[in-house]
Amino acid sequence: DLTAARLWHLPVSTSHDDDATAVASVPAGAAHARRRGVRGRRVLLPDDHVTTLDGLRVTTPERTWLDCSASLSLADLVAMGDTILRRGLATEQSLARMCHWGFRRRGLATARKALTLLDADSESPGESWTRVALVTGGIRRPRCNVDVVVAGTWLARVDLLWEPERVVVEYDGHVHLPEGQRRKDALRRNLLQEAGYDVLVFTAADLRHPERMCALVRSALRRAPLR
Repeated sequence: DLTAARLWHLPVSTSHDDDATAVASVPAGAAHARRRGVRGRRVLLPDDHVTTLDGLRVTTPERTWLDCSASLSLADLVAMGDTILRRGLATEQSLARMCHWGFRRRGLATARKALTLLDADSESPGESWTRVALVTGGIRRPRCNVDVVVAGTWLARVDLLWEPERVVVEYDGHVHLPEGQRRKDALRRNLLQEAGYDVLVFTAADLRHPERMCALVRSALRRAPLR
């Protein structure tokens, strides 16, 4: 589960950052791993649910994702799934097959819901969290990481775009940015606004109030025809 996810360098919820205990699985009937910082468990794993990563026997990305569905929120599971798809570690079809195999497993309902929300074009956990908050709040699904070109001139690559209405949502995950980067971001947003795009910027603090985020995006989408 989370131990395998970290070995695969998949995003793990910050709420689990303090959990330093590694999980080591052994075949049924074998002795548990006994050492400080390691929690052993006995589990029967199908051969095709296990692979080798950097010399270690570890669950496949698909099985790891399914196992993590028992402990992660929907948004965190989508962020992990988006990363798996973007890096080519699995496909939506192989994740769906794993869900089918895991009938009645704990967390399966979350995994099945996450499957409907995955997007390989998402490039960061923050973008995934934002998209999940908006879509589950009733907002139409946006396109992810789209290059905006106006009159043959590239303006920006935006996180989330509702193309017909020209509404853009950006997730700003940087607490401290160099002044030069902040100026570039400001210029980019000004150019988008000048071209008729409505740009909204959300941060981690906004994710704690998804209803407010949805209200702002919904308002932007409604006023789009008036521009």
